[in-house]
Amino acid sequence: YILPNAPREGLLINLPEMRLYDFSVDPAQPIVLAVAIGDAEDPSPVGEFRVGGKRMNPHWNVPESIRAENPALPAVVPPGPENPLGDRWLTIGSSSYGIHGTNNVWSIGRIATHGCIRLYNDEIERLFARVKERTPLRLVYQTVKLGQRGSTVYVEVHPDLYRREPAAVETALEKVRALGLGAELDEQALR
Repeated sequence: YILPNAPREGLLINLPEMRLYDFSVDPAQPIVLAVAIGDAEDPSPVGEFRVGGKRMNPHWNVPESIRAENPALPAVVPPGPENPLGDRWLTIGSSSYGIHGTNNVWSIGRIATHGCIRLYNDEIERLFARVKERTPLRLVYQTVKLGQRGSTVYVEVHPDLYRREPAAVETALEKVRALGLGAELDEQALR
């Protein structure tokens, strides 16, 4: 992977690529996990946070906005196989959003949540065990990532899921030129 342009500490989530990078064990070799993110109507937050409260077997207090979409939902879903939060929850800062498991494994790698970050249940169990409260947590939105090894520049481009960076090619060109590599650039290959 080309790593997102952000500090290599704690947890880092790049929303467009639907990946969580865990630098908590080894900043030189992050653990990379696939995630589900918020949809366009309920996007996942972007910003710098810390891991807030950690909960095992969380109850899901169903937000009124979600109950309005699906009136058959109860006000509270208890822990168990019907709970969409799975059995582990890490709060994103002091928000109502979290990083959690799921009872919908098909959703991982998709835009499928109301803003939370979902992981496979076995992955959230391991992450929950190794990450402490107050661990730095960043959620970024980088559709274009650059990497360089020697004189070779690598470019990784992801779909602009939230329509925040509509000019991906131009953004990539600007980033390559900012590195002083414009002369070596094969613009046609990049396009």
